[in-house]
Amino acid sequence: MTRVGVFSDSHGDCAALAQLLAKMGPLHAVCFLGDVASDADYLRTQLADRPGGPVLYAVRGNNDLASRLPDHLLIELGGKRIWMEHGHRCPSPMTLALRAREQGAQIALFGHTHQPLCEYAQGVLLLNPGSAGNDCRGGRARASVLEMEGERVRVLDVRL
Repeated sequence: MTRVGVFSDSHGDCAALAQLLAKMGPLHAVCFLGDVASDADYLRTQLADRPGGPVLYAVRGNNDLASRLPDHLLIELGGKRIWMEHGHRCPSPMTLALRAREQGAQIALFGHTHQPLCEYAQGVLLLNPGSAGNDCRGGRARASVLEMEGERVRVLDVRL
């Protein structure tokens, strides 16, 4: 089974990132979906101490204009093609699903809205983990874990 931590919109709340990461257990990779890019660096240092050295994949968000992170990534994990972007350049989840499908992805990860979403559209699993920062829009910090094994995909909600 491949386990992937998914974070977005932490907005500098590294304490919340550390707590969420600790609650996730063993991971093979982590996907960071932007806002704030320096938080991806923080995650990278946290992952360096973990057994197996999970890989970090990161894209920039609308608050990361000076970042050298890419706007989007297409990666393969657990036998699945995964499209990653922040979501601020996407007018709707349906547009995101079509964009991911054009790239041959079965899963699309995005953030930006700070609102969790987990649904299928156009045969693509759309996953927004919500905001990983405690101070974002007054909610508690949250993230997701993707578990993939064969054709099975499961999403776990992780909250503080």
